Amino acid sequence: MALRNAVQLIAYPDRIGGGLADLAAFIDHHLGDAVGGVHVLPPFPSNADGGFSPLTHQAIDPAFGSWADLEGLAQRYDVCLDLVLNHLADDAPEFRDYLLHGPESPSAGLFVDVDALGEIGPDDLAKIHIRKEKEPFREVLFADGRRGRVWCTFTERQIDLDYRSPQTYRLMADNIACLAARGVKLLRLDAFGYTTKQIGTSCFLVEPEVWRILEWFRTTAAAHGVDILPEVHDHPSWQYAIARRGMWCYGFALPPLLLYSLFDANSHYLKAWLRMCPHNQVTVLDTHDGICIPDVEDILPRYHIEAVINNVSERSADPILRRLAANVHSVGAIYQLTCTFFDALQRNEDAYIAARAVQFFAPGIPQVYYVGLLAGGNDAELPAQSGEARDINRHRYTLAEAEEAVSAAVVQRLLALMRLRSTHPAFGGSFELHYSNDSSVDMGWREGEHYCRLFVDLNFRTATVTCSDALAGERCYRL
Repeated sequence: MALRNAVQLIAYPDRIGGGLADLAAFIDHHLGDAVGGVHVLPPFPSNADGGFSPLTHQAIDPAFGSWADLEGLAQRYDVCLDLVLNHLADDAPEFRDYLLHGPESPSAGLFVDVDALGEIGPDDLAKIHIRKEKEPFREVLFADGRRGRVWCTFTERQIDLDYRSPQTYRLMADNIACLAARGVKLLRLDAFGYTTKQIGTSCFLVEPEVWRILEWFRTTAAAHGVDILPEVHDHPSWQYAIARRGMWCYGFALPPLLLYSLFDANSHYLKAWLRMCPHNQVTVLDTHDGICIPDVEDILPRYHIEAVINNVSERSADPILRRLAANVHSVGAIYQLTCTFFDALQRNEDAYIAARAVQFFAPGIPQVYYVGLLAGGNDAELPAQSGEARDINRHRYTLAEAEEAVSAAVVQRLLALMRLRSTHPAFGGSFELHYSNDSSVDMGWREGEHYCRLFVDLNFRTATVTCSDALAGERCYRL
């Protein structure tokens, strides 16, 4: 079944209230027809990385609730879950068995035996794309006293899987079947780019192997009636290539594009992107990872990107950097800005609503992160406690706190806009980009006699909608 053409909420299972039951009650009571889907960030048992170090995909962490809670959500909304396909937790039963029995373990084929890859010289190491301040390997001690090394792209607790092994594909096929049976309609393929381990390359998005892996996931998921959404932060050409192969892609260029457009009151680059962006895309302004920068390279000139980085950095925590394994202190560029989108716009409510309006009128299915839904500001205390800079954008809302936030005027304006995007029939038709000068953007949708048009004045940061209306014939109003 096709995904509903409606706004989706992105939320942790326990950061609006205490678990899935609280999250579902909040959505039902406060959002209703404003959303058609929910992307629940990993609700599985996990030992690290905010849920992205799963012990299994075939159980719900009891701290969050049960499968019944998730299935209840799936009966009312399109549910998206993360398939964390690059790694398993080191507490997973498969890895524990590997440590116990070594190469004789039935699970041995799941994991990359680094020493079996041959010599890895300095030049090889220098090419590897890494996500931490050391080489991506971990020494392990087997029960019989032997030592070895496994691959760990992320934390030491997250053990990479070996996609040269049929065992890995069997595990993933079982996971997909399990999640599909629970009503999941969309699988976000977390960190899929790191699945290609070839010494002498970056070991990241290595072609053509990465496309063979993705095609296996696409066809396997499709056999269960499930769509996939590969997640990657890199040059925007990757999103076009993913879309061309019949999968959902991310419109990750949009957040920095909109920040530039609103900071400089210039729509030139935004409109160029709107003309050429894929329509089978999921758009975001904010996610649990922050505001990503590589995705807008060659869409926005470098000096404008640097200006956005400098502007937002005044209000954010330490940025996430891109590094090389051979010299972790040799930073190529900023990878992610750690800041809520509302704070990135200096908490200007009109600018924020204008940005959301452009997102909702852009081609694709829009997603709204829970902190963005509640117009949340930076949580400086959480990263100070956890040591994770991205936690600045991962506030834990009690139900009472979330319900108070919903009553804010800016959130009510956002909810009205979300209801328009999720319910107006024009959005089932064709996208139109209308003429406007470089300090504005004029865009809309048309389906037969139904139409919905947005005009944003970037100088004054105002957003005006003109749309067909079943009762009034036509409505024109300021958002």
